[in-house]
Amino acid sequence: MNYYLAPMMGYTDCYFRSLIENIYGNRVLTFSEMIVDKAIIHNEIKTISKHFLEKNKSAIQIAGSDPQEIKRTINILNRIDIIKHVNFNLGCPSSRVQENMLGLALTQNYDLVKKCLFELINYKHEVSVKCRLGLGMNEDKNYIFSYLNLFKDIGIKKVFIHCRNGVLNLDTKKNRTIPQINYELFLECSKKFPEMELIPNGEVNDLETFNSFKSKNINKYMIGRQFAKDALFLEKLKLEKINDKTSLVLDSIKELDNYKYLNINLLKKSLFTLINNISNSKGIKKDISIIDNTKDLLNYIERKIIWT
Repeated sequence: MNYYLAPMMGYTDCYFRSLIENIYGNRVLTFSEMIVDKAIIHNEIKTISKHFLEKNKSAIQIAGSDPQEIKRTINILNRIDIIKHVNFNLGCPSSRVQENMLGLALTQNYDLVKKCLFELINYKHEVSVKCRLGLGMNEDKNYIFSYLNLFKDIGIKKVFIHCRNGVLNLDTKKNRTIPQINYELFLECSKKFPEMELIPNGEVNDLETFNSFKSKNINKYMIGRQFAKDALFLEKLKLEKINDKTSLVLDSIKELDNYKYLNINLLKKSLFTLINNISNSKGIKKDISIIDNTKDLLNYIERKIIWT
């Protein structure tokens, strides 16, 4: 099985992605937080440097609604060697994103989406899209089928589908709970578009769900908040085995030695995802919370038996 760490604002920064990549290797592929195309156009160096380490393995997720700005963004990304995959956001329902006609809101304008995607596919490496099953509370097969046909016709075959509809008048938290999960429609999409690589996202976090998808020959999954709650959950489910966690965590921290924008608090926040639900987690978090530099953090992890 293959796993993808979903792009999540406030979570999938370079610290957390580096940690997941070191812990799981190539078994988990990661995505940056959503980055608006204007940020890349008007502040390329700082934007890329803040979001990506020198040994980056992550895809970049971008959002935009102006085809010409997407064109400029792709021209820039084509010159950046550390990034090899661009994902286009068509699913974010946040109010700030809506105000700029990005993400889910953009899908209200089919023709504009089409123009944006025509510019996106000029990227020289891998291209994918992340979208929702529908727009609004009610199931609408025509919505997802029409967009999958569009992606296929343009030449985009890898699509990450959040298996809930998106609702524009609900905030992001409510969008994760009020629209119902609809794995059945996702599976119908997979049957209808067998030539495409459709990857489910949304509450794929327990053995029952994994086994259900596996029985339908679905073996790739995008997972978001469960990684943020407990980064080791795949091992606890006995789906993956992780050896020598301490060394892998130390390697991840050492990767930040020359990182210009190092933020020790964000680094510690990422580490806490590995400490949830283990023995003495509260005490270990308390110890780490008062450390203010990477040298002392490395020393603490080296001498403390955290993961058995």
